[in-house]
Amino acid sequence: MPEVPDNHSGVRTIAEAFPNRLCGVLRTEDAEAGFQACLAATEAGVLTIEITKTVPHCFEMIKGLIASTGGRYPVGVGTVWDPGAVKEAKQAGASFVVTPVVLPEVADACRQEDILCVLGALTPTEIYQARLHGAALVKVFPVTPVGGPRYIEALNGPLGGVPFWVSGGVPIDDIGAYLRLGVKVVGLTGALFAPEALARKDMNAIRAGAERAAQAAAAALPD
Repeated sequence: MPEVPDNHSGVRTIAEAFPNRLCGVLRTEDAEAGFQACLAATEAGVLTIEITKTVPHCFEMIKGLIASTGGRYPVGVGTVWDPGAVKEAKQAGASFVVTPVVLPEVADACRQEDILCVLGALTPTEIYQARLHGAALVKVFPVTPVGGPRYIEALNGPLGGVPFWVSGGVPIDDIGAYLRLGVKVVGLTGALFAPEALARKDMNAIRAGAERAAQAAAAALPD
């Protein structure tokens, strides 16, 4: 597999961008509730947030989160299709950019802007192509419908050593299994930011989920 350095000039390493291997992935039409939910999640232990481009005013939200938390928590932008969005992400203070599929032009833009690149892929061929084009992390998406941890276990045979991010329907109960398989980042969308909790503005539910996720990650990782 191609080796892709994850710490060239200015770029956060994977460990810096995802300090406890978790990332809360926000998808919502309610920017205000989403903002409060991100704050609740980080305070409760999910130490990295991805704001998808489908969220209204996503770049302003990224700036606001960074300002509100004093930059303590890395924030990235997801569902990026357009290489032009990479520069906006960098200007907003984002630590990483995530695509849903293999987009070499976005990887090139990440390299130019010195920002950590995560390319989405699913099949072994797509995963190989993602690394070839410069992905520091390969987001296996959607992982749950194709087998969840068993799929990653199968990939680890021929593709051992690829730094995987898993996303797409991941339940909190699977965090430990993924991390024990060597997955670098577990992305939590509906399991953390449940649409019904966001609709009710139930930040206690968000906090409770984040605490469970953080505990599961801590239990799975060596001291």
